[in-house]
Amino acid sequence: MYLTNEKTKHSSWVGSYKTRKWNDVTSIIYFEKVYGGKGLLKKIKLEAENTGLHFNSSMIQENETHTWLASGWSVVERLNVLSVNLRNLELSNTISQNFENFTKNNINELVSLDKSIFDPYWQNSEAAFIETLDSCNQNYLFKQYDEDLLVGYAILGVTRNFSFLQRFGISLGYQNKGHGSELLKNVLSFAKDNKYTNIRLNTQENNKAAKSLYVKHGFELTKTNFTILNAS
Repeated sequence: MYLTNEKTKHSSWVGSYKTRKWNDVTSIIYFEKVYGGKGLLKKIKLEAENTGLHFNSSMIQENETHTWLASGWSVVERLNVLSVNLRNLELSNTISQNFENFTKNNINELVSLDKSIFDPYWQNSEAAFIETLDSCNQNYLFKQYDEDLLVGYAILGVTRNFSFLQRFGISLGYQNKGHGSELLKNVLSFAKDNKYTNIRLNTQENNKAAKSLYVKHGFELTKTNFTILNAS
């Protein structure tokens, strides 16, 4: 009922919501509220308690979590939003390379690569990549190689002149070797060359290495934070 590959919409007298499996390697249910308030959230919390199921919310702005917390949900992840103003960013003369339009044809390769980059909890499913693809008007895939071996990737989504770093990672065995900086410079050069206004991204609050990399390359923490909440 809930652990489907694609989002499934559910409706009841207390509200409407969508669910799918969180990814392919956990039993967590992704929960996205369409409409409804405390009644809906309490209903899902009670169902979780009665069945042993685990529901994780979509990203919720931190200043909008009161109703969730009052309904018995708890914060399990906190994400910081960072942004870089590309107009003010100075870059050395770097030519963007190893990028292409991100399409469904890339997804199988990235699902496999994710396993070498992220903990199981943060790995993307095929459905999650499709949702990423659908979330912006244009999407670009940047690949990072160690000689001929693909060791990392980034996805930049663009809507009008605003861009979003939707996904970014380097395989664990190839981190701390300059690949992250090289990949990020590639993305920044592409975005600046195409006259995008800025790039925004989010990352886990406790991911100090990622935040350090982003800040090193001109990103700044914003006042916006997101949370992921759990009912179990």
